[in-house]
Amino acid sequence: MKDKIFYYHFNWLNGWFVLNAVLIIMFAYCAIACPCVLMFSQTPILLGVLFFSIGFWVYKYICRHQAVLITDSGIKIDHTQMLRWKDVAAAEKCDILCCFKKRRIISLVPKDGIDYHYNYLQKHNCFPPFSVPLYGILTPEDEAELEKMIASKVKIKDKTKVKK
Repeated sequence: MKDKIFYYHFNWLNGWFVLNAVLIIMFAYCAIACPCVLMFSQTPILLGVLFFSIGFWVYKYICRHQAVLITDSGIKIDHTQMLRWKDVAAAEKCDILCCFKKRRIISLVPKDGIDYHYNYLQKHNCFPPFSVPLYGILTPEDEAELEKMIASKVKIKDKTKVKK
């Protein structure tokens, strides 16, 4: 099997984009219609907040963020260590409750006694430590391919309440 990287996919046209667009239009209008407003002491602070907001929007929606890396030897989810396939006891497709919404995930259950360095989010999250998201932050094609690739390595038990 060839190494495969799956990336997060976010819808960029949202309230945050609209807010940034409105702020840019507002500053442009102020610069043209009443340039004296740009001399106020609060203007550099507001411009700094605008550039900060635009920078984070670009980072989230334009830059590609790796969600899952699957290789012959193992799987790497987000910024965690590589979990080797031989250390996976089972995989479960289940629904969990996070932020008052049902989320569908594939939870990889490691064998007992493996030596693994968990990061902060793996220790303190509402998700199990090795969770592959299947709730819309990947494209539907990527979710289907990811599930098929995991099923080729580990048998997946379906524990969801309602079948999709």
